[in-house]
Amino acid sequence: MSRFSVYLKELLDQRGEPIARVAKNAGIERTSIHKALKDERMMSYTALKKLTSYLQLTLSQVWELNQYYEMLLQGEDIYRLQEAICDLLGELSLLHFSDHHRTGLLRSGPDLSGLPRLISGRSQAEAAIQSVFQWEVTAGGGGEIDLYLPARSDLLDRLSGLWEQGACFDVRQLVTFYPNHSGKGTHIDNIGLLRHILPASFISGGQYKAYYYFENGSGTVHIDPLPYFIITPHVLIQMDPKLSVVRFQTDTELIDLYKRRFSAILTECQALNTYSGDPERILEDYMRSTDEKGYYTLMTQPCLGHYYTRERILKQIRKDIPEWEKLAELGDRRFARLRELQYNYYTIFLEDGLRQLARDGAMADLPRDFVEPFDVKSRLMMFRELREDIASDVIRGCIADPEKLPVPPYLTFTSDPRWGVHIYAAQSYTGGPYACNLHIGESSIGQTFCEFIRSLPNSKFVYPKERTLDILDELIGELTYTLQKEGTHV
Repeated sequence: MSRFSVYLKELLDQRGEPIARVAKNAGIERTSIHKALKDERMMSYTALKKLTSYLQLTLSQVWELNQYYEMLLQGEDIYRLQEAICDLLGELSLLHFSDHHRTGLLRSGPDLSGLPRLISGRSQAEAAIQSVFQWEVTAGGGGEIDLYLPARSDLLDRLSGLWEQGACFDVRQLVTFYPNHSGKGTHIDNIGLLRHILPASFISGGQYKAYYYFENGSGTVHIDPLPYFIITPHVLIQMDPKLSVVRFQTDTELIDLYKRRFSAILTECQALNTYSGDPERILEDYMRSTDEKGYYTLMTQPCLGHYYTRERILKQIRKDIPEWEKLAELGDRRFARLRELQYNYYTIFLEDGLRQLARDGAMADLPRDFVEPFDVKSRLMMFRELREDIASDVIRGCIADPEKLPVPPYLTFTSDPRWGVHIYAAQSYTGGPYACNLHIGESSIGQTFCEFIRSLPNSKFVYPKERTLDILDELIGELTYTLQKEGTHV
């Protein structure tokens, strides 16, 4: 029996009425309840809403029943994946970027000579570690900090706070990932790790670099009572998995020993996040890391690369930039792949982004210094093509429901099952598009994001297809009217 059917039976038993009477009074078919209780047929969402209303369920009961319904509808693994990635996107959506992040003043930390050798208690330990961090980036002169932390530790968040206040220092972190074959839900655990890593990547402005290796499970037995550590220029900090006991050492030879060992281990690991800001290199990365059998993107605007013909590329690219012909050639090669795709083309976007594109023709994911906005006629032609392709499912174009799927407006996500996830800063990012760009080069993360995006059409996270088409029809009508007013042939 599914969790949904078990819980539904419990709620009906609490009501104490025959199912026939419940069905009649709720306005649904009696067989739909009977079959749902036996897991023989999914109850429609409309029938479920009527039933929850009639049973006068509390909010917590409604939430729990809907949760089990979604698990049954999507499959529990997909449901957990959706929740994990939505949490990740939510974290990124809450980040704020402005110029004051790099101009704040820091207070000096305490003199390290008074630091205790051993501290017990998580809150006291974290406070002491924060003091070391703050001392190192002020009185200590900055430098490089190396991290090997317990899973789900929030110590990286404390370093992010120092970056936000204007500190300048580099961080390297060793991160443990779980292979997909090592147990159920490991790919979701890996997404959870990204929740800690990605915000630091953007807040640091390229000063944070993560390296990953694989471990077969989370139940690793540690012989050393303090198996995790932080290496700062002046202090070695050792800690237990729960961060309940921390030891501080200032022996320079010991610090140097750990530093050399850490650097040696990194040569055997893979870089998780790399940064690039050059449009030519980014286009080359696109070419190298995009699967020819599918395209998966999540951003504020729909990806219209399917309609970027060579003629349109040559028309839009600015001719006053250096080597514009080379960039145009790279762009044409890049978008030729998208033009050829006739299936597995997924673009998830925001209604606000679609409307903004209709208004000004500016592409959120391309620098305005390099690319001209599309004129009204080009916008109209591409919107018509997009509308036709969404209607016929050539393109799976979906508008994200912002209440359920928090797409960060300053980022563009593209994922690939072989190459990982690529995250690019968009126009609304403080430094503009491409100012901070990350490449999460791990195939299982790419597979997980692709699976997530494939699960979105017809889900609660996006508008119904009919509503998306209605919005496109509205914008097509507005663009048509604008051209008619100008006397331009449509």
